[in-house]
Amino acid sequence: MTTTTPTEMFERELQKLYHAELEILDLHADLAAAAATDDVAALFTDHEADTVEQIHRIERIFEELDEPPEAEGSPVMEGILTEKDEIVSTDVPPELRDLDVLSTGMMNERFEITVLDRLLLLATDLDLPDEITTELATNRQEAKAALTAMEAIVERRRLEDG
Repeated sequence: MTTTTPTEMFERELQKLYHAELEILDLHADLAAAAATDDVAALFTDHEADTVEQIHRIERIFEELDEPPEAEGSPVMEGILTEKDEIVSTDVPPELRDLDVLSTGMMNERFEITVLDRLLLLATDLDLPDEITTELATNRQEAKAALTAMEAIVERRRLEDG
């Protein structure tokens, strides 16, 4: 699909976000299973309910736009999934495994935040209803909270090792 209008860009980005959230359910389960420590595993398993609710919010946005939910992949998300596949199939020491798992999780959350920021800007430009911007903003807050939790573990470990 050629994107020539802000509305088309909004729809494309929403489809990308929907695809990413659907993939994240499996991504987080795989990262939790690959984690070497309980705190890192819990970070990903605890985020599952948030991801399910984020998917529901996106579906409500599609409904508000009177569009069927449609997922469209992106090269960035495919790269994150490829990274995850490599991590879970590689045998590395536990401290490196957790760093790999956390780094992949942080890349994913940053991608989500970037897409959500773009959607929020477009929603404002398009003067979309508050219901849509509220759903997007809530998803962004949750993605930011997940990223912050991952960064906190990395920082704590850096300080412990320093």
